[in-house]
Amino acid sequence: MPRNDWIPVSEILDDAQIWSGTIVRVFGVNNCEENFYDYLVSFIYDNTDYLQLTCLTQGEGGNILCVLKTEPNSNYSLGRELKRMVDDGTNSVFVKFAPECIVK
Repeated sequence: MPRNDWIPVSEILDDAQIWSGTIVRVFGVNNCEENFYDYLVSFIYDNTDYLQLTCLTQGEGGNILCVLKTEPNSNYSLGRELKRMVDDGTNSVFVKFAPECIVK
């Protein structure tokens, strides 16, 4: 995987703001190191207390990995919450804050 602007979740600052539209890439799915799933941090309809990580990968699209508690009176979560929910200590989770949309 080209690293370009993918950041290991372990390197995300605890106070980093995690907004809707952020992409989280999880490697090692189905016990294969080359396979990965991409998840979009998105809003939950009629719920401002949490954001959700929704799978974008074909075959798993729409599945929810987890939810992230938002900060009081805001529309974002923090890096510490993302790490709490997805960092398994294996350096297999990466974050992209400014994703590009490419349609083929």
